[in-house]
Amino acid sequence: MKKKVFVVCVDRDNDLGRKTRFKGPVIGREKNLEAGQKLILADPTESDANTIFASIKKMEEAKKEFKNVEVVTITGKDKTALRSDKEINRQLDIIQKNYNVEGWILVTDGAEDAQVIPLLQSRAKIISTEQVIIRQAQAVESTFYTIKEAFRDPSIARMFIGIPGILLLLFASLWFFYPQYILQTITLVLGAYLLLKGFGIEDKIMDMFKNITSSISEQRISVVFYVAAFIFPLFGIWLAYIQLISSNFIDIGLDVISSLRLLYPFLAAAVISIIVAKGVDSIYAKKAYKIGKYFVQIVSIVALWAILDAGTLVFLSQADLAWFPANIMASFIILIIALRIGNTFDIRAKVTRILIGLHVSDEEGNYLGRVKEVNKRRQSITYGKKNVETRKKDFILKDGRIIILN
Repeated sequence: MKKKVFVVCVDRDNDLGRKTRFKGPVIGREKNLEAGQKLILADPTESDANTIFASIKKMEEAKKEFKNVEVVTITGKDKTALRSDKEINRQLDIIQKNYNVEGWILVTDGAEDAQVIPLLQSRAKIISTEQVIIRQAQAVESTFYTIKEAFRDPSIARMFIGIPGILLLLFASLWFFYPQYILQTITLVLGAYLLLKGFGIEDKIMDMFKNITSSISEQRISVVFYVAAFIFPLFGIWLAYIQLISSNFIDIGLDVISSLRLLYPFLAAAVISIIVAKGVDSIYAKKAYKIGKYFVQIVSIVALWAILDAGTLVFLSQADLAWFPANIMASFIILIIALRIGNTFDIRAKVTRILIGLHVSDEEGNYLGRVKEVNKRRQSITYGKKNVETRKKDFILKDGRIIILN
């Protein structure tokens, strides 16, 4: 096997995977060119797209110095360093398994991606490194843009947007003691907005609306559960409000908590409705292997509701103190049983007819066809135009597609 120099583009927080359908490692000039185009169209401000194009340009330059040069984009998992490095190691193992790596030419857009250097050096020498500096327009370089980009980080958003939102909501609740309706209304609205924005709840609500519209357009029955998930909390909030205004306000804290307790079942019903809707969509998308996971999630929500309700009853002196740990223990046992039941739905370790029609690709992401037939007795699948048969030990099911192991 001839030695090959790889020009490596690093996307440690997996912007490519999150914003396009591409999954690392993306190997080859044409695939990287397509990946870069998809990413820049999905987000014109994305610096990783420019880094991919710079890597392709660097490959052309490197061909003048080395006989055998290839370009590859490797991606991490998310902003979690450990998970990202684990995923990068997996992709580097794939490259090392299929190619005789002579060395790396690293192209990166920042110091964070440069942290992958030790991972590369553990497999081959680094011949050269290059950092891509993206020249931005003056308006883009403004302080406002910098702050806006910083607040996209969930941890920063929670600290500087979400927590102030909670404080404003607490301040708005003071109208029970000092009625200043205009001021409290403003702080209530502002606090609710900051809370939704800071903790990413706004995005989840928008995703739910997108799921509703897509369910309607595709005529999926999951739309019923998405709509129910939106309506359930409204009922709960109304009932809690009715009970609160009818209270005697002898102990305002206990009155508020007692009223909020009415919200628990409605919030649990809303979350369960969303999970059920996702389960229906997974069956529609031929991803029935996720049913077990959704089943465990539903049981977990019910268990969490039971524990929270038990704690509230103890706090309100409506139940004995032993009721709370008893609920925790019962929920723990039920969850263990649910996990065992959920595993029976997991078809990733089985060969069933549900696999028919799934995409088949190799570990590099190259499309090989669709599953045509399954043989339960031989524990094998048949796929592609040439009707290739592969045993269970030679493939895995991941993210709704069959991956053939090299």
